[in-house]
Amino acid sequence: MLRQLLITCLLTLVGTLAWAEQKVDFSGHELHYIILNTTELPPKIAARYQIVRSGKRAFINLSILEKSADGFGTPVSAQVKARQRTLIGQIADIELQEIREGDSIYYIGSFEILNRDNLWFDINLTVTDGPGFEFSFPQQVWQEAK
Repeated sequence: MLRQLLITCLLTLVGTLAWAEQKVDFSGHELHYIILNTTELPPKIAARYQIVRSGKRAFINLSILEKSADGFGTPVSAQVKARQRTLIGQIADIELQEIREGDSIYYIGSFEILNRDNLWFDINLTVTDGPGFEFSFPQQVWQEAK
């Protein structure tokens, strides 16, 4: 019985992680992206990167990998711009900061959200010494009580 419960929990976790991965391929590269409420960040991480933790704020995390034959991507730097659009046409740029930790490179930014808002995110990037790419994706966001 305990073994079945453990297996069920592990399968649920693996399924959740597989669903959470959001990426798009372009010109020998991958753009990985995620939008989360800032309350999902541990307080120490949020403080390190000066991100305000609030149930009324979300953040975007972007990373670009150059594909390699071994199946593991190599992080690459890029000029990255991001903006959000509402369904009624309001547009706001998202200020991004580049984060380098070891070999990893991330682009993160935070922004205010309304509850149950359907947003579109427009990403425009040019890989250093490489291709340019434009990508848009929808995301519904929720405010969280904090």
